[in-house]
Amino acid sequence: MDDRSLDESRSAFLGTYERAQTAIAALEDPPIKEDEKQSPPPPPSPWPVIDEAAYHGIAGDIVKAIEPCTEADPVALLVSLLAEVGTMLNRTPHLTLDGSYHPLLVWFVLVGNSSKSRKGTSGKRTQKICAEADPTWIRGLLKGTLSSGEGLAFAVRDARYETKPKKEKGQLTGETETICVDSGVEDKRLFLVQSEFGAVLRVMHREGNSLSGVLRDAWDGQDLAPMTKSNTVRATAPHIGIVGHVTKDELLRNLSDTEASNGFGNRFIWLLVKRSKELPFPDEPNPDTLSRLATRLRGILNQGRTVGQLQLTEQAREGWKAIYHDLSADRPGLSGSLLARGEAQVMRLAGLYCLLDGRRELDLVHLKAALALWDYAETSTRQIFGDSLGDPVADQILRALIASKDGLSNSQISELLGRNATAARLNQAKAVLMTAGLISSEEIGTEGRKRTIWHAKQKTKQTKDTK
Repeated sequence: MDDRSLDESRSAFLGTYERAQTAIAALEDPPIKEDEKQSPPPPPSPWPVIDEAAYHGIAGDIVKAIEPCTEADPVALLVSLLAEVGTMLNRTPHLTLDGSYHPLLVWFVLVGNSSKSRKGTSGKRTQKICAEADPTWIRGLLKGTLSSGEGLAFAVRDARYETKPKKEKGQLTGETETICVDSGVEDKRLFLVQSEFGAVLRVMHREGNSLSGVLRDAWDGQDLAPMTKSNTVRATAPHIGIVGHVTKDELLRNLSDTEASNGFGNRFIWLLVKRSKELPFPDEPNPDTLSRLATRLRGILNQGRTVGQLQLTEQAREGWKAIYHDLSADRPGLSGSLLARGEAQVMRLAGLYCLLDGRRELDLVHLKAALALWDYAETSTRQIFGDSLGDPVADQILRALIASKDGLSNSQISELLGRNATAARLNQAKAVLMTAGLISSEEIGTEGRKRTIWHAKQKTKQTKDTK
């Protein structure tokens, strides 16, 4: 069959297929009568757009070299690289924020709308260039899904010694000796790609599981020593990087209210990612280009490991002063809780961009790059978690008030929850809503005592100054 005949056959098939689909849809969904028509659903939120400033320096150069040859989201490529480089650098380069030590660890969770978001592809692409830049880099020994704090500490554990009675020729001498019973792990760097991050979240629901607290300590750069009866593991000066992969549905189903608000959730940066393009036959990036980039990265890593505490240029200090209020301000709701470490996350990102420039002083351009990525994270977080307050009772009350035209009384709100919530719990939920400025109350006079009626407040669109 010649090309022309093939094209005609393809067109005929597609036309038949489309007509069949239309006919099937008509049978399943009969035409809606004019008086039954409803207003169309609101359009979905636009996908967040990242500012090009985020692709600053060699990180951007690496992404641009790889991106044409993969279906992975460029954002996923960028943050997979930043997270791994931050772990490779180790603990010496750091920031001091309000007296606290901050390693240049940045933990990301890549959130896809489906399993087809190519989340895992991004890390595999950037892993190759990191391995070429530092052939001694092994990412650490821990594999699989995180399941306990003790297991995480064991992966970067200290050597362990015990004092035992000394023997000679099988006889006790009355003296003691100290022997090494576990040589431990010398390299405390560990990079974890958690492709089943939903499973990590589910594990933390188990009573007595220590993983959440140990992860919080790891992000802070503190020693790890899970407090359990049988645990004797201690890990001094760990340096652990994490990138998680999860679908949006699984995340919303498994991130508990406690973990969202207790400091675990805001130690991660949540990013929406998607498949960037269709490549039935993806190519490999130009090997000479990648080799040159790996050589540049090797020099940057070697120099970066000699840097101690990072300082800010005067221009960067002025820029930081201008944005600090907005970054550190309290925000209501679940999204607000998950974005609550904005100032620390932005400074850690800026520190990475600084070292990747081969600099020892953080400048304004590094701050702008970090803010560009953080803006994308803010938009992603709000789109993922919506208007949820992180308090299930408050969220249920708010949904009911929004749906109610005339508002609800205290008694009606109690009935809404099956009268299973105590008065104190209901008052706590209402206080959350009042503090967030989402509800109001009015007193209605009756023949007896006055009744309180609660209403959802009309939302006003808030504008945000561009940075």
